[in-house]
Amino acid sequence: MEDKLQWVNKDSKLKQKPGATRSHEVERKAHLDGWAIVAITGCCMLWGYQQIAIKAIADEVPLLMQLTIRSVVASICIWAWMAFRGIRPFQPDRTLLPGLIAGCLFCLEFVLLYTGLAYTNTSRAITFLYLAPFIVALVLPFFIPAERLSWLQFAGLVGAFSGLAFAFQDGFTAADNLFFLGDIAVIGAAVAWGLTTIVVRISTLGQIAPERTIFFQLFFSSLILIGTCIVLDVPVPQQLSLKAMGSLFLQSVIIAAMSYLFWFWLLRHYLATKVSAFSFLTPAFGIVFSIGLVNDPVDSKLLVALASIAAGIYLVNRR
Repeated sequence: MEDKLQWVNKDSKLKQKPGATRSHEVERKAHLDGWAIVAITGCCMLWGYQQIAIKAIADEVPLLMQLTIRSVVASICIWAWMAFRGIRPFQPDRTLLPGLIAGCLFCLEFVLLYTGLAYTNTSRAITFLYLAPFIVALVLPFFIPAERLSWLQFAGLVGAFSGLAFAFQDGFTAADNLFFLGDIAVIGAAVAWGLTTIVVRISTLGQIAPERTIFFQLFFSSLILIGTCIVLDVPVPQQLSLKAMGSLFLQSVIIAAMSYLFWFWLLRHYLATKVSAFSFLTPAFGIVFSIGLVNDPVDSKLLVALASIAAGIYLVNRR
């Protein structure tokens, strides 16, 4: 099989029990089918709306507290789902270490992103964050040759990123000495995001039930975030409005639990480089939602950006 995964104990044979998972290699599809495209697009749409949901309650619930609540509630939801299906989260199958690494990277990504947003503007942050697919495309082929993109496919990745940068170009005209610090933090978040995908793809995490993969990330990030909130004395909201509860439910249950579960299922069954290319749709959906819900003006740059992103995704995924 061309697609060889790392960190897999090929000699171990697990006795099949209800909910047990076998550590065997999964043959990933070289091309995305229609169902996968719909699922990825739906995830990106939810993530694009998430930015609006976060900002809507920022005055009521601090950003770090939102992130902590999201990870804790989502990990509980995933744990409950695994208990219902009879899946044990912690098993003697060499997944604890890569799970811990993925959880730390997952937490680091969002901590750096929220820290960077305190120093740079949203446009610059969104642009630099989506350097993550390049990290995946450049690093992953060293471990898995099947993930290597052709020059034309890599050009599609560059085209999609260029369309994104063009849409947010106004954010680069502002001059502020602190922007550099924020930009570095967001680039660090992009690297952490890309490395998370790589760790999942090359380790035993890519061979177990997707529920366990996302649970490891949410569980370990929850522990780190709770400790961070205690150290920084982040206030716990004493009373939540209906809008805040709705936003936290969306972030925790719908996005962090359900959509992330779909995402890791996709990473298990399709090539990560091609799945990651669709992430450029997330900020584009964010702009569309801003136009429809916040009454932001329609800009011709958006149409050009969407066309570039669509063309880039097509090139990455063309047969």
